Amino acid sequence: MALATGGINYVAPPFAMQMAHDLAVLPAFIAQAGSLLITDSDLDAEWLEYLNSTFGLDVHAIKRAELRRLTDYQIMPWGWSLDLRRRLVKWGASSNTLPTKENIYHLRGLSHRRVTVLIHLRLKELLGKQLCPLPVELALTDDVLDFVKQYRDCFIKTPWSSSGRGIYHTLDGASLELEQWCRGALKRQGSLLCEQTLDKTMDLGVEFYCENGKATVRGYSVFETDSHSQYNHGLVAEEKELERRITALYPDFYKVVDALTQVVDEMIAPHYEGWFGVDMLLFNAQFPNSESQPPIGINPCVELNLRPTMGAITSVIGNKMLKSGCSAEFRIEQRCTSNAPWAKAKEAVIENGKLIDGTLQLTPPSSAALYRAIIEIKT
Repeated sequence: MALATGGINYVAPPFAMQMAHDLAVLPAFIAQAGSLLITDSDLDAEWLEYLNSTFGLDVHAIKRAELRRLTDYQIMPWGWSLDLRRRLVKWGASSNTLPTKENIYHLRGLSHRRVTVLIHLRLKELLGKQLCPLPVELALTDDVLDFVKQYRDCFIKTPWSSSGRGIYHTLDGASLELEQWCRGALKRQGSLLCEQTLDKTMDLGVEFYCENGKATVRGYSVFETDSHSQYNHGLVAEEKELERRITALYPDFYKVVDALTQVVDEMIAPHYEGWFGVDMLLFNAQFPNSESQPPIGINPCVELNLRPTMGAITSVIGNKMLKSGCSAEFRIEQRCTSNAPWAKAKEAVIENGKLIDGTLQLTPPSSAALYRAIIEIKT
């Protein structure tokens, strides 16, 4: 959301500030051993030590004021923005650990949804075919409404959005509400990306890591979203199990991943370092009276997230913290007030640094928290 505004002084909405506070330790699960996590919360620091001793994470807390005394480090945030750079400078971060303002402007451009169209077109060149209908970028409300009249069931997306916000899903054509939404979105962000709705069979993602101008696949994610494309929950399992489920539906998955890796090597890796994710979906592509059409198709780039994702966390946890053969569900739970009870959950059973049963809370058990992250073993 800070990247969408593009300003240097961004004030997040209260829910986003609360969520960032309550889930502040989540980056520890994808951090390299020996990393430091910036937090001024003593509870977060204590919880990190629990995670270290239980699961061997080797990530420790550091307060903002201590940044000034550090040397020879690299800052890997949950997404860059001009506002974050400003705050890090204020806290004492060394300028050679930060991207320039020009770098961040460029990252903002790479985060625009029109880049997904460029990725689709390059994949078409590499694979010799177009894998799904392309998004269409439109800058006039009337053009957007014409698109909606033609396809009726479609998604209208702002160029920059987060976790499903900035996405309008219309099921039955144009409406006054949609028209008003489009006018406001176009005024704020200049264009909208319009997509036909596909008959989805699976949400999935490829989790990349960029380093020294090269992108490598670090894992895969399988997850579910609601009708507005907001993240609901993710599957936590070993990589081989995720691959089995994906390729059972789409056997050519690895061909697409290999081509996508080449594309992100060309377009993203020269300009970005750290985790990022490419969301995909599998869809029912079988048409009536068509024997040659494959029954399942793939949208190879629904969204490019130029930051770590929940999929990165679930892929790492699935390989490192679950007993082999187990699978679990990852969720972000919310309660209305700090007095409201959390949903009841079975106590976690942990043996030799592996969760084998029950529900594990990943974030500190704070009485003031309104959000928490958990994984629950599924039997």
